[in-house]
Amino acid sequence: MLDKLLALGAASAIALTGYVSGYFDDGADAVPTGRIYHYVRDTRAGDENIYVYRAGANHVEVYTMTGRCRDAEYLSAWVDPTTGRAAMMTSGRLMPEARHENFMTIAFDGVRGRLSADAILEDRMVSGAVTIDEPVWHLRDFELATLSVQTMGLADPRGGFAFALPTTTGEGDDYLQNLGRIDAEFVTEEDLDGRQALRFELTGPALANRSGSLWLDADGHHVIAANLDLPGEGNRDNFTLRLTEISDGGEAGWGELLHSHYDGCATA
Repeated sequence: MLDKLLALGAASAIALTGYVSGYFDDGADAVPTGRIYHYVRDTRAGDENIYVYRAGANHVEVYTMTGRCRDAEYLSAWVDPTTGRAAMMTSGRLMPEARHENFMTIAFDGVRGRLSADAILEDRMVSGAVTIDEPVWHLRDFELATLSVQTMGLADPRGGFAFALPTTTGEGDDYLQNLGRIDAEFVTEEDLDGRQALRFELTGPALANRSGSLWLDADGHHVIAANLDLPGEGNRDNFTLRLTEISDGGEAGWGELLHSHYDGCATA
């Protein structure tokens, strides 16, 4: 899971909260602040548990793991709640006592349409930058966690929407790439695991001329499932995601979940 950011213990946490706090208007009465979404992603290497916490209207945190006491990813994004476009992201690993250590920072310059990244790899620091033409983008490494911010900000997603899909590569000379655009076209409303869902067909250059499917909750418009093939990356190319649980645990529930990852473990 941490194949792109292998420098365990090499970096200090990057304090960005003060920098971006208040960057966007975080009013948005309909935003389910404090809600935790639990997804399971099926990969060829086994299941990943992905927990997405809506810490604020403009702040999303993500915790991804394959099992307790193992290395786990911890990511944060500061996002415009009306469009779903992120201004800044950090990525790293979860540590004992719910602490985290960041290895990568991504920032977006909306005026220039330029996405830039700085990361610590196993033996060196790397940087990368890429142009994003679409008004909204979602980093592939975030498991579509910020996509729900975009779709929840739409008055009616049935009208369709689009986004760019950049990704990190783990290679110093070409660390950041833009896979291209994905277009979501509404197909039908149907029942999915007992939930009323809006099903969309996904197409576009980012899918290398293949198609996929996306399901949104018919009322809340958050992602409840996705099934698509993404080019490359071996075990991670087949993207099958399913929402299993929603809780309103808030900050206390999120902290308890993070603490539990290493609680009672022999080593961490």
